[in-house]
Amino acid sequence: MNRYQLVIIQKEVALHYYQSEEKLFRLFLDYHKAYDWAQPVLEKQIHYITEDIKRRDWKRYIHEPLKNIGYNSTSMGEGLFYQSLKTESSLKVTNQSIWFHHEGDVKEEWKVFDCLKSLSPCMFAVNIDRNTYGWLKPMKVFSVL
Repeated sequence: MNRYQLVIIQKEVALHYYQSEEKLFRLFLDYHKAYDWAQPVLEKQIHYITEDIKRRDWKRYIHEPLKNIGYNSTSMGEGLFYQSLKTESSLKVTNQSIWFHHEGDVKEEWKVFDCLKSLSPCMFAVNIDRNTYGWLKPMKVFSVL
């Protein structure tokens, strides 16, 4: 099983940490492995560099494509929950993060990522269990030199 946390990093922060993504990953890793007393401080730092996931954008860009690849949705309080009809995969969407738990074919995983990258060019994925991370949509950064 792969478990991902996906967030939208603010554009200025994303550009600043372009090709230094390991530092962003380290912040999320520290948060997940921190003592209870340290988590609130790290959570504030993560909240400071991320953007909220707007429900209207979600409905506009993501809801139908996920439905087309076989995910059913249900509301859960402030967030949304999507369950795959084919596998044990699921997405939990909150104001701050998307939690993607995937069991199954890698092709389905990439189809979900393709849907999610249309939400923002600064979508950052972290898999703490496997120590992997990266942008869903590689940024185009132009040199002025």
